[in-house]
Amino acid sequence: MKSNLATSLIAQKFSLSRSGDDVEINSVALASNLCRPGSLFIATQGLKHHGLDFLDQALANGAVAVLSDREVAGVASLVHPDPKSIAGEIANLVYGSTESRMTLFGVTGTNGKTSTTNYLHQLLLGLGKPAGMSASTSRIVGATELPAALTSPEVTELHDLLAQMRLAGAHHAAIEVSAQALIRHRVDGVAFEVVGFSNLSRDHLDDFSTMEQYLDAKAALFTEKYAKKGVVLVEDDYARQLLESSKIPAVGIGKGLHYSYSYQAEQLTISGKHELSVHFSQGALMAKNLVLALVMLLDAGFSASELETAVSSTELFVPGRLELISQAKPHVYVDYAHTPAGVESAVMELKQRYPTLTLVLGASGNRDQGKRSQMGIAGSNADLLIITDQHPRDEDPASIRHALITAAGSNSGSGRILEIPDPAQAIKRAVSETTEDSAVLWCGPGHLTYREIAGQKVPFNARALAKEVVES
Repeated sequence: MKSNLATSLIAQKFSLSRSGDDVEINSVALASNLCRPGSLFIATQGLKHHGLDFLDQALANGAVAVLSDREVAGVASLVHPDPKSIAGEIANLVYGSTESRMTLFGVTGTNGKTSTTNYLHQLLLGLGKPAGMSASTSRIVGATELPAALTSPEVTELHDLLAQMRLAGAHHAAIEVSAQALIRHRVDGVAFEVVGFSNLSRDHLDDFSTMEQYLDAKAALFTEKYAKKGVVLVEDDYARQLLESSKIPAVGIGKGLHYSYSYQAEQLTISGKHELSVHFSQGALMAKNLVLALVMLLDAGFSASELETAVSSTELFVPGRLELISQAKPHVYVDYAHTPAGVESAVMELKQRYPTLTLVLGASGNRDQGKRSQMGIAGSNADLLIITDQHPRDEDPASIRHALITAAGSNSGSGRILEIPDPAQAIKRAVSETTEDSAVLWCGPGHLTYREIAGQKVPFNARALAKEVVES
């Protein structure tokens, strides 16, 4: 990690106006509560507040300078009309990210990016490569696992995290990259060796007006600004468009492309530029995510034989992603699926394995309301569908449930539908209604340990609750 970078040097490099003393900084923060002695506080305009509203807290925590869109009296001050747009490059300078020579892998897509990122991290460790990880599930620095608030942390936090990984001995890292991260400068200044794309389906249309805008946001990762090489899992037209328009050398996984794969009888086989075959018992849905991780590692220069050994010696696991929470019967799975395609894929996967399937399903408030009907239709493929609450946020939970139930009921092939608002009661009913040879799937909560209700994060651990119910 670098340290003692003078504000005069930053001003010169980024053509910033400067006032106050020339001071030295050793860290960068976009949030006042993350400032520490020697920090540069980057104060930007938020949805409700300006960062300068929290300047006193930043200074109390040790900030010695501020970068904002206006001059600040009484403290070393740097000025730029859009401070967030240069925050990543400044953090890169301060933390020495580019000079660290870490090999970074970035994964984007609608569904599967968290699983692929986790598999990359676990396989790197299996290859004997000290590695860190930043994903929706957690951040991993050495032997320490930290909670994750956002899918992709703010850019100053990400560069700080990478610095911590290096100090812990990591030479590699797997980073989950959301579309929001790309349009909000959260991965600026990060240099990826290989980036991967899993798929694109409806989600986040409250942030992106069209699917084309959503794709464009993710496609930014496949440019020289961020990466050297790319891997695209081609299962839809959006993925094909991305592969064809990639601004960096990219390989495709799919029929007639650089790689293809098959999954039969728990054996995953990859063919094409390189060939490998591994045993994998977690089903076809998770196998796709493993394929993307493996091809990304092949493209980074690891050999097929090395990877076969790593898979055989590694306990691959992704918390809250089609996770069997107990061997007790009926089998209960908890998944993070919160998109129409995610729900449909998880339901279809388990319907192939069990005689019948009970699905517990909720949807989140405030976000992309239009996808709820599609989620309801996807959920109606279960034999028994129990609609419950997930994250109502500031909405009336009854209206969210109504949208899911109405859509599910419109499907002529739908099974029985129940409405049980309390998720604890919903999972109890699901287990009691399901025979021992069949399965329960709880879509929505995944790895999370809270629910968002009226502006509050209320403690709620679906995995622990489901385990307690099925084992009692």
